Amino acid sequence: MKIKFIGVGSAFTTRQYFQSNLLITAGNGRNMLIDCGTDIRFSLSECLSISENHVSDVIDSVYVSHLHSDHIGGMEWLAFQSYFSQRPNRPGLFMEESTMYEMWDCSLKAGLGCIEGKQMHLTDYFRCNAVAGDGVFLWEGIFFTLVKMPHIITGYKNFYSYGLLIEEAGTDGKGCGEKFFFTTDTQFTRKLIMDVSDNVSVIFHDCETSPGKSMVHAHYNDLCTLPSELKRKMWLYHYQPDPVPRPEDDGFAGFVTKGQEFVSHRTEQEKSTRRVSKTSKV
Repeated sequence: MKIKFIGVGSAFTTRQYFQSNLLITAGNGRNMLIDCGTDIRFSLSECLSISENHVSDVIDSVYVSHLHSDHIGGMEWLAFQSYFSQRPNRPGLFMEESTMYEMWDCSLKAGLGCIEGKQMHLTDYFRCNAVAGDGVFLWEGIFFTLVKMPHIITGYKNFYSYGLLIEEAGTDGKGCGEKFFFTTDTQFTRKLIMDVSDNVSVIFHDCETSPGKSMVHAHYNDLCTLPSELKRKMWLYHYQPDPVPRPEDDGFAGFVTKGQEFVSHRTEQEKSTRRVSKTSKV
């Protein structure tokens, strides 16, 4: 399994960073896009060095964490691109169930709800897989566990983003190897992060670096208060352009950079095994 950040910036970012979306490549080469923001066709084109006209061809499935435009702003484009290119298989779509219905009714239906001579639904564009808020789904040999993260708490309606625990499945159908935690957009939640991260090898954490705190993202200054053993395995992303801090000096693994890749130890072990096997046959 390979995790590649095709963007690392906040909603209001620049081409130097792109919005925070990433691509997970399974062992069989299939790709799952994690979030699909407004600049997705440009960030994917640059990151994979392919034409913008063919970007949608490499997306086999999509996971959407929540409904802000830097996470769903490219969904109408992807839906139409996939539908009218007459791909043999529609992309898969994985989302928390109530968020999926709300995305269609409140965000996508106005543009995607009809084409010439036909009334459309989300299932006409994607193979929809609704997941419970604390549910688990298996995709191409990888387990994804949803983690409900508080993003905007209003007092009358709360807005959550669904983070992911990501772990490859073994031959016995159970999780094995490294476990990655991807927070998506969240407020600073010290107890939740510490509870979730006990058995996690790598944490990718939403990080606000602006001078003031918006209170809807975890701010760098708050993340600095976490225990040192937790910060050592924490990579920060979703930051503002030209961030001032140097996270390594404060005990973090660092800022994720655009295009940076992370490969699971299991994948590396399998490559080593194949190399040894080929050598032994010679």
